[in-house]
Amino acid sequence: MPVPRPARSVLFGLPPVGNRFPGAVRVALALAIPATIATLLGYGSSSLLVGLGAFASIYGEGRPYRSRWKAVGIAALALTALSFIGASVGEPVHRAISEGSSETLLVLVVLVMAVVVSTCAFTVDALRLGPPGAFFLLLTTEISSVIATPGQPPREVALWTAVGGASALAVSMAGILWAPRAVEKNAVRAAVAAVEEYVAAQPNYRPPESVRDKRHAAALRLHDAWQCLYRGGIVGTEHPLARELERAQIVMARTISSDHDPELLTDPAFDVDDIGAHPPLPDPKIRYRFLRACNPSSRATITALRLLVACTVAGSLTVLLGIDRPDWAVIAAAMVLHQGPDRILGTYRGIHRIGGTILGLLVLGAVYLWSPTGLVLVAVLAVLMLGIEMFLVRNYGVAVIFITPMAILLGAAGGAHGTVEHLILSRMLETAVGVAVALIVLWGVGRHAHRRTLTWVDARARSVLHKLLTEIRTRHYATQANWSELSELRRDLDFELRGSAMAGIDAAHNEPEWATQRWAEHTDLHHLGSDVLHRLWFGTQVSRPHLEEWESRYLRLDSV
Repeated sequence: MPVPRPARSVLFGLPPVGNRFPGAVRVALALAIPATIATLLGYGSSSLLVGLGAFASIYGEGRPYRSRWKAVGIAALALTALSFIGASVGEPVHRAISEGSSETLLVLVVLVMAVVVSTCAFTVDALRLGPPGAFFLLLTTEISSVIATPGQPPREVALWTAVGGASALAVSMAGILWAPRAVEKNAVRAAVAAVEEYVAAQPNYRPPESVRDKRHAAALRLHDAWQCLYRGGIVGTEHPLARELERAQIVMARTISSDHDPELLTDPAFDVDDIGAHPPLPDPKIRYRFLRACNPSSRATITALRLLVACTVAGSLTVLLGIDRPDWAVIAAAMVLHQGPDRILGTYRGIHRIGGTILGLLVLGAVYLWSPTGLVLVAVLAVLMLGIEMFLVRNYGVAVIFITPMAILLGAAGGAHGTVEHLILSRMLETAVGVAVALIVLWGVGRHAHRRTLTWVDARARSVLHKLLTEIRTRHYATQANWSELSELRRDLDFELRGSAMAGIDAAHNEPEWATQRWAEHTDLHHLGSDVLHRLWFGTQVSRPHLEEWESRYLRLDSV
């Protein structure tokens, strides 16, 4: 059963994720180029708001150019819309407060932010979009609501955000001119290197934890590389990258299955635990993924519900305490919860948020003492953006050191700032409130939600598996000629099994005693589903004994 990584490794480790420097430079340039031009043209500090739109470039990193333009473009549109929403809510609220209204009006900003992050997190989790998730969408909403404080028109905030988004799209796609397949090549190389490192660890009798970590890293690299090739449109072709990745997949599968009967290794559909000799299938269409998540037991729904509760409570509490920036408490709560229901990893993220914010505020204090302006301030923001991209998926705590001054400096671009001492103390207090509320919600709201999620998603996987077996029998032991007609069911089964694996990890981390009782049934389902997918992938004849064995194993599952 999976166990959480050691706290020391998560809190202080910097796991290898390949060369992120080129991508980090692109993200920094997406901000620096338009901000430099606008500054030279005399638009002043408000032109720094292009940084809000420049966040869009982060959503395209790791994607091939064939799909990158769409990811960055959609992110840019979303960021522009949210900047307008944030400013449209923040400006009248802060104006009314300055004219004598109660500061409880800030609760409106809190509610808008809570709804935004819950909706975005649900969508990201439902579609399994991965990092950076909903964070920069919320951050843009928050910053724009603060920038609008001195009366800057919402459409002006949105316009600068759109300029940054256009810059992000242009910079992100520039590489297609000289290296159109660079992203796919890097993904395949990283996967091959990870597999080779895992294979090399086998004969050395290293500690089981070391081998397991290498196996997990290799499995992730393989999956990421296949999804990259799917997005690049070269899976199923004779492209050299596809063939190279196929060889790495088979090497990985054979290494994992080295304790099996050697005669089984000649069968391309041999049981290789959770890493098959066949590539993972592409994700189902967006409609399927989104609608399946619209269930009270889904991981996406539970994550969104916790976010809605925690962000609303954290922000409202800071308003009641008389703290001037409840939006910062909302962000702190969101960062603990937006990546899923895993309590252990969520607790680690809370620690990261506290530690990273403290160090980030020290960096901010140094920047304020330096008091950079003009092009120097643009350069500072570009360096901070580079640091965010370098560490965002490696160590969240380190990334927060760059995120904190970045967010506050962008917020100050519209004149929304006070003394350094007040700013630092209030941000620390608001962060503490947000993290504390988030941890209470994480451990207290829906304490057994992981049970419902695992039971629900395993039932979905069994249902799709039953449909697939029924279809095979209906087709009278389908042969290679009509495998393609089963592609939709195969794809859905592969997707549900991956969802089941994530739910199993959450349950094992959150409540290992309960997960232990279900683990045999859970893994039997995965082994059966994998066996079926392996044989169908390779087009091997499904004989009567094979089908009867699968149906027998399914009946045993269904009777548990």
